[in-house]
Amino acid sequence: MKTWTLLALIIPLAACSNFDLTAEPERETQPAYDLADPDWDGVITARDNCADTPTKASVDNDGCHTGDTQVLKHDLTVLFAHDRSIITPQYRDEIGQMASFMDQNPNLRLLLEGHASQVGPRDYNVALSKRRAEAVRQALIESGVSGERLEIIGYGDTRPILMGDDEQSHAANRRVVGALTSSRSAVRMRWDVYSVER
Repeated sequence: MKTWTLLALIIPLAACSNFDLTAEPERETQPAYDLADPDWDGVITARDNCADTPTKASVDNDGCHTGDTQVLKHDLTVLFAHDRSIITPQYRDEIGQMASFMDQNPNLRLLLEGHASQVGPRDYNVALSKRRAEAVRQALIESGVSGERLEIIGYGDTRPILMGDDEQSHAANRRVVGALTSSRSAVRMRWDVYSVER
């Protein structure tokens, strides 16, 4: 029994003697590539060609964000009563929205086209259509748009939107119209469970 106990103590000591106590301690190994992702776009720094992508932007395999071009449009249509150039209150909000759109796009100019119905002499209708366009121009100026960005033209009754001799056609043709288009680049955002892809 004593022999077995003595062997049980000697064997582990013999096994320990195989270790080299002079060996250097293990060091932390450094990866060959930078695996960090400081801009949180899902592409490691070693492969990231665009290290400054906006947060949550959709990126390609090189870490560069993909952009979209947004085309923004805004139309203005103001209708008038027969033989009148006074803007009714129902169009004030629409005029304010156009003024706001122009404020956000300061490089744009607006051409206001005045029109008249095919009732009355042609020369009179041209003058009436110009007065209508000028009334809308003044309303936009009152809403903060610089007059230098606004032009008017009066077409009279030469460009009807509806053909016909009924009141519905005449009402549709007594109008001032203007349209603006602006394009701008935007960053396409990455979809996640907290957002809805647009």
